Amino acid sequence: MAVVIGVGNYILGDDGFGIHAIKRMMEMDEFKGIKIVDAMTNPTMLLEAMDGEDKAVIVDAIDIGQRDVAVFRFNPNVEDFPSDVMLSIHDMHFKDLIMMARGVYDLPEEIVVVGVKPERVEVGLELSEKCMRHLDEVIEIVKRELNLSPSQKKGMSC
Repeated sequence: MAVVIGVGNYILGDDGFGIHAIKRMMEMDEFKGIKIVDAMTNPTMLLEAMDGEDKAVIVDAIDIGQRDVAVFRFNPNVEDFPSDVMLSIHDMHFKDLIMMARGVYDLPEEIVVVGVKPERVEVGLELSEKCMRHLDEVIEIVKRELNLSPSQKKGMSC
């Protein structure tokens, strides 16, 4: 099975993007029966959510050097994972977290990270207008990752 994990701090504006996204997914019929977890910024909760799953889709706001608030999707292969990407797991680098957890947790072979570059990380419950505009796009990417997209269910290509 697959799990969708929202990562971020809900009270820090765009840093809460992953949490906003999963809250919306929880209300959508397409995601009924899909395990969705709010891991906040807690590394242990992130690892526990992935434990024993076949695939993990992590939704977060990450600044990976994009010029604007752009949507991204990458598969963090441990060998070539960007050295400066921290996700919202502020305690340690994501690559180090995954390397240390393998063997302790039964982590999925496929881990996909989807999200946006944050525009504003400051106290507040609302996403910036730029991040809000990309929310539906990110949810569509997650649907495709989980084969929930109608075009993929019917075997059609875009």
